[in-house]
Amino acid sequence: MLHTADVVDAAGAWADLIARLAGVPALGLRPLRRTIVVARVPDPTRLHTPSGGALPMVIEARESCYFKAEGNNLLLSPGDEIPAEPGDVRPDPLDVALALERVEAVTGLGLRSVQSSWAGLRSFVADRAPVVGAWPQHPGFHFFAGQGGSGIESAPALAALGAAIVIGGSPPPDIPLNPATLAPARLA
Repeated sequence: MLHTADVVDAAGAWADLIARLAGVPALGLRPLRRTIVVARVPDPTRLHTPSGGALPMVIEARESCYFKAEGNNLLLSPGDEIPAEPGDVRPDPLDVALALERVEAVTGLGLRSVQSSWAGLRSFVADRAPVVGAWPQHPGFHFFAGQGGSGIESAPALAALGAAIVIGGSPPPDIPLNPATLAPARLA
């Protein structure tokens, strides 16, 4: 058995399961599957602007799909959020086809061939904001969870904030955020 004053639960989609094993209340985390596809573009020159730059990333207003140039291919997603249990998720062929259909309808690029596809889990709590910190009644068990679809972009700032919270310090000056806005207590 290991004894420690502090534990950081950064288990992604499994964070609630880990909390329960530790006797700590869960956050109500919802893992949602997201499908990503890399499709071949018959005429890769169409992936460039008239000035020669790559097309920008495009996200449909309701996020029913998004896409961006990926070399001579197109990375795309149907913007799906399918409830899933924590685990090794795989793309559903229907979601892959839906992604191709939605993006083809918008771009007319002639998308028919899939180079690769995969799926991942994006985890959210009810308000869809990350959770960084501990329940007041469990001060040594810190959550670092619920980054949803922005974990890569937010990781450096959230990690600095999380480290300050765990050691009892102040948030870094370049992170003008009140730690209470991300604390688990907001979910009670």
